[in-house]
Amino acid sequence: MDTIETLLTSLDSKSRGLLKSKALSGVFMANNVAVIDRMIRSSDLSTILASGGASARIESWRKKGTSAYLDSWREPCSALMDVQYTNRGARPPSGSNGIIDSAAVIKQLGSKDKDSIKDKFKNFNASFDELSGRHKALQMEREVRSLLAREVQAIIEPLYARFWDRYHEIDKGKGKYVKYDKGSLSAQLAALG
Repeated sequence: MDTIETLLTSLDSKSRGLLKSKALSGVFMANNVAVIDRMIRSSDLSTILASGGASARIESWRKKGTSAYLDSWREPCSALMDVQYTNRGARPPSGSNGIIDSAAVIKQLGSKDKDSIKDKFKNFNASFDELSGRHKALQMEREVRSLLAREVQAIIEPLYARFWDRYHEIDKGKGKYVKYDKGSLSAQLAALG
């Protein structure tokens, strides 16, 4: 396992020096870990390395590559962050199942807040479209593409759903700012895999 660890350490340091972005380096490492893991599992090494904790060490490298890739998805996530003032209105009645009346939320906002929400949707759309295109263009092992798509979906989908529930009426259904509804965003995220 020391040889494999040395190989992965060497690949990691070379990728940081040669590749342009942290996301690219993360994909590179995740691809290499997938290939190494597949080669171990399909050879006699699997029985030898099973008792040495090799799978845990390989998994830590996989997580490191995944984490490096997911850092690039922070920008669309940051666009979905907002400040919610709890003293602005009455609490929703118990048993409302968390249903939010977007039109009522929008009505309570001032013009600066509305402009801010519109900008957040525009920034999310631009960043999401750019990162989705990059993701689809990258060469990845099948299992790496699937893993990274699931991780991105686990991060983006709940944030967007919450933001969409509160503010989707900002453009009154015209689609000028709110490019994706929850279903279409989910389909876009599923298509990444």
